[in-house]
Amino acid sequence: GTATFSGQVNVAALLLSATAPTISSGFGTSPSVSANNGTAAFRVNVGTGGTATRGVIGLPTAAGGWNCDCTDITTQSATVFLCKQTASSTTTATVGNFDAAGATAAWVGSDILAISCFAF
Repeated sequence: GTATFSGQVNVAALLLSATAPTISSGFGTSPSVSANNGTAAFRVNVGTGGTATRGVIGLPTAAGGWNCDCTDITTQSATVFLCKQTASSTTTATVGNFDAAGATAAWVGSDILAISCFAF
């Protein structure tokens, strides 16, 4: 059979939501959530400019916060090496780009990030 996900999934509290994430702040010029299946899997276009090193994603209210995995699917280089979560609140997650040495670095303009977030 097929299971349909139309609202949210709770375990002890919210785990996943069908609500599309939003861009709260950061990233480049005119960033966007370019595709989504709620918080479980979505894409962020970092926008133009090529100077953004971090961005904040708006998410539904979680009991404790959000754990997110992030992968840059358009650029792989010594400068655009690792996208990872750097902060969390009950309604946001911050992701950033790091170079091969672990230092903060800018995404290439219009990079696409594949992100999955789970609430705790």
